[in-house]
Amino acid sequence: MRTTGDTIHILHVDDDTRLTELVSRFLQKEDDRFDIHPAASAEEGLARLAEEDFDCIISDYDMPGQNGLEFLRAVREEHSDLPFVLYTGKGSEEVASEAIRAGVTDYLQKDTGTDQYTLLSNRIRNAVEQYRANRQAAAEQRINTVVRNIDEVLVRATARSEVDARVCEIISDAKPYQFAWIGEYDAETRTVEPRNSAGIESDYLEAIEITVDESPTGRGPTGQAVRTGTIAVMQNIPEDPEYEPWRREALERGYRSSAAVPLAREGTLYGVLNVYADRTYAFDERERQLLSNVGETIAHAYHRIELQRQYTDQYRTLFEEAPVMVVLTRAVDGEPIIEDCNRAFANRLGYTRDELRGTPLADYYTERSTGRLIDKAGYERALTGDFLREQRTLVTRAGQEILTILRAVPRRDRNGEIIGTHALYLDITDEQQVRELERQNERLEEFASVLSHDLRNPLTVAKGRLELVSEECDSEDIEHVRKAHDRMEALIEDLLTLARQGATVTDREPIAVSPLVERCWSNVETGDATLRTDIDRTVLADESRLKQVVENLIRNAVEHGGEGVTVTFGELDDGIYVEDDGAGIPAEDHDDVFETGYSTREEGTGFGLSIVQQIVEAHEWSIDVTDGADGGARFEITGIEFADG
Repeated sequence: MRTTGDTIHILHVDDDTRLTELVSRFLQKEDDRFDIHPAASAEEGLARLAEEDFDCIISDYDMPGQNGLEFLRAVREEHSDLPFVLYTGKGSEEVASEAIRAGVTDYLQKDTGTDQYTLLSNRIRNAVEQYRANRQAAAEQRINTVVRNIDEVLVRATARSEVDARVCEIISDAKPYQFAWIGEYDAETRTVEPRNSAGIESDYLEAIEITVDESPTGRGPTGQAVRTGTIAVMQNIPEDPEYEPWRREALERGYRSSAAVPLAREGTLYGVLNVYADRTYAFDERERQLLSNVGETIAHAYHRIELQRQYTDQYRTLFEEAPVMVVLTRAVDGEPIIEDCNRAFANRLGYTRDELRGTPLADYYTERSTGRLIDKAGYERALTGDFLREQRTLVTRAGQEILTILRAVPRRDRNGEIIGTHALYLDITDEQQVRELERQNERLEEFASVLSHDLRNPLTVAKGRLELVSEECDSEDIEHVRKAHDRMEALIEDLLTLARQGATVTDREPIAVSPLVERCWSNVETGDATLRTDIDRTVLADESRLKQVVENLIRNAVEHGGEGVTVTFGELDDGIYVEDDGAGIPAEDHDDVFETGYSTREEGTGFGLSIVQQIVEAHEWSIDVTDGADGGARFEITGIEFADG
């Protein structure tokens, strides 16, 4: 719909040219917004309608060749909602009835007085206002649909070519758009070459040349968009002189207006989106804003895909070089088959990776671990995301048993379907060799540094970019991506903690327990929990390591004790105790709570109490768990050397 200000463009079809001139003068006296174009026959009217856009048609009934009703039916074949007023001197109920059935907007009989022009003017204004309101509502619905469909594509896309193809398809399928293509700007040749397209083309892109300079082929919307970095629009292809190099090819394919949108972000031009419509003046302010927003969103998606590719490459490097053992499985008849593994897993078991691929994972388990894998539904729990951390014993080619902590999570394909698991094995075998232990600590520390820098940074960027995408579109896939990021971050934190707890206890010094406990309490999220200290002793310990013990025990009590839990630190004859009045720990689990990877909470890491035990034993102390006085859990640390006698 062409709108120049509030101008109302009217096509008046009547074989009496003197009457059309008279009607035009009276209507313009009634409303100076009326821009009236006469046509002497229905045939001429249809020709004008094919070349120009109008807001309303006024037509006589009795005309040579084709009467007003026949003209109306022809108009309705292409313009189902364009206002059509049958303004005729030959009035009858039969004609009025036929006109209504044919879809006439209004019916008015010619009269001899001038009041008829006031009435006709009012009928035209009302019809055009309703027409424009309906068109605006339809445009908003179309715009929302286009944006929603493009957003869904951008959230799921993993390659720029995928974005290009689907965006062009979505836009070209939405009226009044006929054709869309995305081009790549070549800075050396200063030309724009097509990357992808969809819609009514018929080799249009092969027939034209687009440059980014001051020559005639550089003055169109595409060249302007590249030069200025903003959307450029050509509203009237049939008449605009700047479109001369491409006019004939465009008009042959029905293009009447076009827009070019730069796909740019932070100074990087990823391409140019070109859109063609089947009518002139198709790109009003709302359309231009829509396309500008779409362009920004596409550029964000390109950047996100680029980051994901870098992130994937870094992850693959870490997968290959990680000192922990990593296995990718595929579920076949409910059992895990090794699809891939990293170098650490293959070397530790004494096989090549080619030998391991395609074989059952259970072949490398002890009989007991195989039972836990299959009979106790360990793999089934891993596939459903219910698996936490458990011990598994692997068997090398030479028959040596390797005790590991296993963490397994579901592995999904691009469509989100679970196809297997990601499994990480941490070797905790005690080989009584100071083995190798020092070398592993060095490797773990190096691995921790890599995790902190090379993996954490891109993960942070990816999470940030995801939040930007979530502000621009609404898709259920965003929450799945966010959860995947959270799972990976939790895994990184677990590995960092485990890697950095290998250090031994350094020089001991006198530490007042009560002030240390209060400092630790302030460092932990304790919510509505209450601290009670009933201890006045000084111990000989490594302060930083003792602080870790206290903070982990506080955190364990708060997380498992329930709302309003009270945590008490007290004295023993040869040690201290930490007790809460929460739900407690079942007696059958007392022997398992210090096992690495043990956790009763899905979001728990399973390393907290294991770290506590390691630090306690490094001090040559002992720790046991029992029931508290009020039914909660009680941890007793004994064998402590007190500095105050």
